[in-house]
Amino acid sequence: MKKVFLAMLVLALGFGTMSFSKSFSEAAQPSIANKKQVQVNAAFGATYTIPWNSCCESPLIPIERDIVQRGLPVGTTYTIKSTTVNSVTYTIF
Repeated sequence: MKKVFLAMLVLALGFGTMSFSKSFSEAAQPSIANKKQVQVNAAFGATYTIPWNSCCESPLIPIERDIVQRGLPVGTTYTIKSTTVNSVTYTIF
């Protein structure tokens, strides 16, 4: 049992050190040569401020309700920008 374990350990260590056989610059060169420029377009939607009863509900409830009333899909992504005692402001994407 010990011989099998030792053999498996030596085998695993042997495969682990194979990656060090090349220098870093040789290994990274193909990746660096194939680098391409990517353009990212980030567009933000409208910002809405809606009334919110802060004592009794989470700000997520009026936001979800407002999204449905505006006819937007239920899975619409939004970010809460600010909250006050009686209003919540959010931006949709």
